[in-house]
Parts: sequence; C-alpha cells; structure tokens
Amino acid sequence: MMARHLDLDLLRALVAIAECGSFSLAAARLGRTQSAVSLQIKRLEEQLEKPLLVRSQGRLEGVTEEGLLLLDYARRLLRLNDEAIGCFAEPDLAGSLRVGLAEEVMERDLGSVVAEFHQAYPRVKLALECDLSARLAARVESGELDMALIKRIGERPTAAGRSLWREPMVWAAGAQSSAAAERPLPLALFQEGCIFRVIAQAALTQAGMPWRLAFAGHSHTGIRHALRAGLAVSPLPLSLLGEGLVRISEDLPPLPEVEWVALTGPSGEWPAVQRLIAMFEARLWAPQPWPAIAARAVAA
Repeated sequence: MMARHLDLDLLRALVAIAECGSFSLAAARLGRTQSAVSLQIKRLEEQLEKPLLVRSQGRLEGVTEEGLLLLDYARRLLRLNDEAIGCFAEPDLAGSLRVGLAEEVMERDLGSVVAEFHQAYPRVKLALECDLSARLAARVESGELDMALIKRIGERPTAAGRSLWREPMVWAAGAQSSAAAERPLPLALFQEGCIFRVIAQAALTQAGMPWRLAFAGHSHTGIRHALRAGLAVSPLPLSLLGEGLVRISEDLPPLPEVEWVALTGPSGEWPAVQRLIAMFEARLWAPQPWPAIAARAVAA
C-alpha cells in the first residue's frame, strides 16, 4: 500500500541527488554516507511504488518522469519546512546583509537564491552590489560589506575565503566569426582592473602575439554581443559560454583556471551569512554542467 505521508528527509535526499548529479556529491552535501543516501532513495521509491532515478550499470543517468514530478513538490515542501523552522529557530534574526557580487555571478540564476533566502530569513534584507573582485575584497576587509562572491585566478586554491567552484577559462568567439585568425588579435575585454583582462593581455604578450582592444564593456552581456557580431575574441569562464559562441581550441595561449570564492567580514559567522553562501554554492555552481558547444580551431 502506498504511503500517505512523505518523509522530508527522503525528499531532501532526492533533491540533493538531482541538483548534485551524483550520490557521492549529494551525500557530502547532506553529511551522510553514500550508502545511506542510496538507502533513502530506495525507501522513497518503495513508498511511492515508482522508480524516481534512471540508473545504468550502477551509475546515475538522470531523473524519471515520476521523479521530476515529485521534485517539484519536494522543493515546495522543503521550502515551507525550512522557512517555518527558520522563523522559530531564529525568530529575532533581522537586519540588513550587504553582499558584493562579481559581474559573472549576475549572469547566473541569482533570482532563485534571493527567493530562497527571503523565504528562510524574511526579516533579513539583502543589499546587493556588483563590482570588480579586487574592489569587493577590499570592501569586505574594511567592513563595508558583510560578504562577497569574487573570482580569483591560479592553479592552487586560495587560502583566504571559502572556495565554491573552479572551472577553466577559455578563449571564446562567435560561431561564425573569423576574428581569432586576425592579427593583431582583436579583443573584447572588461574595464581596467578586471583580472580577466590582465590575465588575457599577459598571456598574449608572453606568447609574443600582437593584440588590439576592439571592444571595452562593463557586462558579460555586452561582451557576448560583441563576440556574436564577430568583432573580437574574449577570455570567458567556460560555464558562461552561451548560444552562438564557441571555444577557440588552437593557436591561442592557454589560460588558467578561475576560482570562485566567498569572502566574509566580521559578521561572517552570522547564520544568515553562512546560509546565503551555502545557497549560492548549491544553486549557482553545484553542479554546473559545461555548455554543450563544440570547440573550434582557428582557421589557418
């Protein structure tokens, strides 16, 4: 007989697996062993008498139609549960949380994070600002911001702050563009002070490749429009490649990885700060599949 009551812990396990894309990552998020999470899903499937996950040779392939239907209900139930618990656990938690965001964060699903945070902490008001990572880091240190999500470049994880995600930085161009074959190489870059601009110029200079500034912008939206128009090439995090853009795979110097870091000030131990960081990590980067865009070599 099908169960009449759904266990929220089982639903939380299902949501974690769907969002993380694997049992091991979901187990790490939930603070459980992989076998315990597998057992939770088995119990949930037995209660509903429906398969919820697609497995192939012991590997997770995705979510079934029944699983997708349940996920929608599960997320709503968990949001209501967490909101209720938050109100009673921290009824007096109120105030303003000043958050700085690197430009790239604005290109992601920021709305889902803001909505989830508001539900968990309805009396805490977010004040968001977007700026260069170096400026945001300085403002956190000075106490002007409570936290910031910034980008850093390098092969090793940074010691300061909490590392949320690492990904390749690549050369990108419009799918039909021949800009990558031009010399001097036309570049679309951010304003002075952007670490991507510094790294790209240094890589080209070290490789002895002449370049020129073809487009200077203040947002990735503008940069991508310039690339699609065939004006230039640009260094971008791999996850920000979108429709109409391709990765240039040959003839240009390699670029380092990007590390996304959460910095906190004196109020960093405030529960709302830590909860917001966890939401950013879960919603914006974990997991973040690479775009299904074929790499293209520069025409000789």
